[in-house]
Amino acid sequence: MKWIKLLLIGWLTLVVSLFLASLSGDISAQLFGSSRDFQNFIKGLVMSGLVVPIVLYLYQHVYRMTGNKPSTPVYSWKRLYHFFTGVFLAIALASLGIIIAGYQGWLIIEDWHAPNQWYGPLLINIIFAFFYEALPEELGLRGLLYDVLRFRFATWLSVLLQTLLFVLVTIAVALIQALVGLTPGVSINIGYIILILCFGLCLQLLRLWTGSLWTSIGFHLAYLEIMRFAISPHQYGVSPIITYDGSMPELGALICVIMMVIGGIIVSLVILGAKRFIRKST
Repeated sequence: MKWIKLLLIGWLTLVVSLFLASLSGDISAQLFGSSRDFQNFIKGLVMSGLVVPIVLYLYQHVYRMTGNKPSTPVYSWKRLYHFFTGVFLAIALASLGIIIAGYQGWLIIEDWHAPNQWYGPLLINIIFAFFYEALPEELGLRGLLYDVLRFRFATWLSVLLQTLLFVLVTIAVALIQALVGLTPGVSINIGYIILILCFGLCLQLLRLWTGSLWTSIGFHLAYLEIMRFAISPHQYGVSPIITYDGSMPELGALICVIMMVIGGIIVSLVILGAKRFIRKST
């Protein structure tokens, strides 16, 4: 039953760390009146500071349990180049979504803002999103939890179970925040649950066809920045890269999101299918 213990400890590590990270940001604001950027810095420091060393430690137990330690783990720096695979794929899919929505007249770009208006906030947010969301979540969920599940179950079932655990992390943190009197970081509804289900599935498939967690990290990070600075900047109070309008701008923005998430799933499945076909042929 060791795999169940590792699964539970890994999942609880993510839940507790995410809650403590969000709590630390609120405390710094209440006690010291810190700026939003400093709050984000504290949250990222707490999240990665807790999750990364714990998960890397738990991975040693996973290797002992499976009896196999790869020479180049999925999180190895030697696989770092796949980070750009994820980034470029997210950008390409989002651009395709904008082209499709623009062709239909749903979304029309009115203005490209000068870089001096947004590159500073974008850089700061990239650092925050990397340490608070992309790195720890991918290392814990698409890395450790998937590998523990894969020890016990088939690939397809491990992917589905990991995706459900991803959703449960978000729900559990929101419930804990509500119980202690904090405002939940996200609004839990059916639409949001469907989105993160598909997003988690996409990220896991990206890791599978490249064999690198850095692909998932890169895609995750690019997705967040595209959402915050291009698709819905008004929701995050940041300086936008583009300003758009159209006959149905909300539908156009939704098309971009769907193109990134569902497009990522389709691309991954096609590549995985092609690789499997090639292996059988040879």
